Amino acid sequence: MQAPMIRVFAIISAAISVVVSAWCAGPPLTPDQIQAAIREGSKYKTVDKVFDCLNQTRASCDSNLAGRRVKLESSWAAPPHSRWKIFASDGISKDATFFNDWQAVVAQAAAANQQMRELKPTDVDSKGLLHVFVEMQARGGTVEELVRYNERSHLVLKIGDRVVQPADKVKNFRYGQSTEEFLVQHSGRQASAGGHPKITLGYTFDVSPDDLKLPVEVILIDGDGNRHQHEADLAGVLDIK
Repeated sequence: MQAPMIRVFAIISAAISVVVSAWCAGPPLTPDQIQAAIREGSKYKTVDKVFDCLNQTRASCDSNLAGRRVKLESSWAAPPHSRWKIFASDGISKDATFFNDWQAVVAQAAAANQQMRELKPTDVDSKGLLHVFVEMQARGGTVEELVRYNERSHLVLKIGDRVVQPADKVKNFRYGQSTEEFLVQHSGRQASAGGHPKITLGYTFDVSPDDLKLPVEVILIDGDGNRHQHEADLAGVLDIK
């Protein structure tokens, strides 16, 4: 188990890294804000607890950790006569949660705490990036369908007429599995009510707070080129509270 655990922590660290950017899009963290984020992250035993707190509906979490969650598609298929576009035809729910550098450093500090190592302020290079993790959970589709999102999916943001490509993408199973181990465990099985296997992908985007004042179309493109999209209000996500 040690090798998979090391691998997943390496993936998590890369997914929440704040060093990828050609310029400063959002407000960078001040030294005091970095220290505060590290202190906050040290309160959590696992980085998954921080990721869970980014769901703003969780009242038990610090309000500063609340991200902006966007449902791209529900897992249930829409009736043929329905005009709703938020239902998935493949039985896989798709949610995107957006957050800023401060919340990313909190997660990074929680990951360090889980590994019993120290995250120093000098390890953090804030660039004001917009972070997002996309969760895809199989509730009706097969696991093979779920995995193809990990291998060939892509996420972009459309703001006005401009399509914003991600600065970085990281595969992240969150539970310590490689793709091969995930398939060996679940291959050929229909997703059961008790299992609901999940894949999470991490992305960063170089956008400004002014960009996010406009409506943002969040577009997930699957391995077959199908687009799963939903308009989102991301205004204020880059603000450091």
